[in-house]
Amino acid sequence: MKRRQLLKRFAVGASTVSAPMSGILARSALAADGPSQLKTLMVFHPNGAVPSYFFPTPGSMDLPPMTKPLEKVKEHLLFVNGIGYAGRPHTHEGGSKKCLTGFSDSAPETVHGLTSIDVQMGKEDWSNREQTQITIPSIQMGCGTQWGDNFDKRISFDNGTDLHAVDDPRILYPKLFSNAGGGDGNSGDAKLRILDAVKDDLRSLQTQLGQVERERLERHSDSLAVLEGKLNPSSGSTAGSGSALCSTQPDFGQFGSGGNNTLWRTNILESVSDVQQDIAIQSLACGLTRTIAFSYGVSVSPIIVPGTSDNDHNLSHQNADAHTTSKVWWMAELAKLIEKMANTPDGADGSSLLDNTVIMTVSDLGHGNRHNHFQIPIILAGGKNAGLVTNRSIDLAPYGETGIKGDQDEGKKAINHSDILATVADQCGYSTCAFPTTSDNGNGRITNAWKGGDQP
Repeated sequence: MKRRQLLKRFAVGASTVSAPMSGILARSALAADGPSQLKTLMVFHPNGAVPSYFFPTPGSMDLPPMTKPLEKVKEHLLFVNGIGYAGRPHTHEGGSKKCLTGFSDSAPETVHGLTSIDVQMGKEDWSNREQTQITIPSIQMGCGTQWGDNFDKRISFDNGTDLHAVDDPRILYPKLFSNAGGGDGNSGDAKLRILDAVKDDLRSLQTQLGQVERERLERHSDSLAVLEGKLNPSSGSTAGSGSALCSTQPDFGQFGSGGNNTLWRTNILESVSDVQQDIAIQSLACGLTRTIAFSYGVSVSPIIVPGTSDNDHNLSHQNADAHTTSKVWWMAELAKLIEKMANTPDGADGSSLLDNTVIMTVSDLGHGNRHNHFQIPIILAGGKNAGLVTNRSIDLAPYGETGIKGDQDEGKKAINHSDILATVADQCGYSTCAFPTTSDNGNGRITNAWKGGDQP
C-alpha cells in the first residue's frame, strides 16, 4: 500500500471528528517523508523609505541606517533597487492598491480582475487542494492595521473587493485553527479522540505493510505520541516538535479585553507583532495555507512605533534621519520574523521554513517624503529551495524603461514591479497568476536576477 494512500485512509476516518485536525495530521505525516511545498509571504511596511538609507550599494551588503537591523539575517536577503509602480496616482493609497496587484490606471485589468498575488495564488492552491492539502486559500493578517478600515489603504483584493488584514490574534487564531489547535477543554478532548482513532487505524495497517513501510509508519506513530502528550496535560510532556507547533495556542491574556484599539498602542505593539508572526509561521508550517499577506501598519500610518515620539507618517515627511527612527523598528520586526522561520524545520530533507518560503517586502511609496513610486523599498528573502540567490544587493534600473511611473520620476528608468510579482509566482510553481502590466525587457520577468545575475 502506498504511503499517501495509507495517510488518506486514516485522515478520512479522523475527519468524522474534526476535519481541520485530520488535515494537519495528514500534511504533517507527508512532510515528514520528504521536501515541503514552497510558500510565499508578502510583508508590507508603510510610508516608503529613503532609498540611499535603505538600499546597500549594488554589489555590497554593507547595510545603510534604515536596514541596519537586518544585519544578522542579511545572508538570507536580496535587495532589489530600481523598481517602480506603473501608472497614476503617485499617492499612498495608489501605492497600496498597486503593491500586490500590479494595478495601473493606464492598463487593463487581467482576466482575474483587480486581484492581488496572494489571492491569486490561494485560488490556484484551492483548486488543487487534493494535492496542496491546504484548508485556507490565503491569509490576510498583520499588526497595527486597524486604520486599514479606511478601505483605500488595503493591499489585498479579490476581483476588486478589498480584504482587511486582521490584526487581532484573539480573532485570527480561532478563525484559522478552529478545532485544529488551542481552544477550550472540549476541543482538546476532541483532538485526543481523533488521535485514538488514528492510532487504531495505524495498528490495524501494520500487519499489511512491508518492512520499509512499517518503519515509516513507526516514525509517524512516534510523532503522534508527541502530539498526544502535548494535548494531554496529564501526560506531563513538554516535548517540542512540528506537531506540537501545530497544536500550541498563543498567549492572548497579555492583550486584555480593551478592544481592538488597544492593539496598536506603542507599549503593546511588539507583543502583537510577536504573536502574529507566530500565527503566520504556524499557518505555513502546518500546511493551512501556502500564501500570506502580512501588513505592518497601513499607508499614512498614524502608529507611533517603539523608540519614537511621533507617528510613522509624520516622520516620513521629515528628513532621512527622522524617518529612520521609525523604519528601523519595522525592519527589526522583519529580522525577527526571518530568524524564527530559519529556526523552524519544514520537511524531512533538513530544510527550514525560510528555505521553503519566498518573502517579499512591499510598501505604498518609494521615497516617503517625495510621494513617488520610484525605487520601491523591495527586499526578497529566504526562498533557497525556490532557487533564490541571496546575500546580494542589485540595481535593475539601468535595464528598465522610462515612463512607467506616473510621478515626478517618470523620466528615470525602472523595472515594473509586476515583473517581480510574476517571477515570484513562476518560481513558486504557479501557472495561472497574471498581472495588468509588465516591462518590455523580454518576458516580463527577473528570472536571471533571481538566480544570481545582476540583470533581469
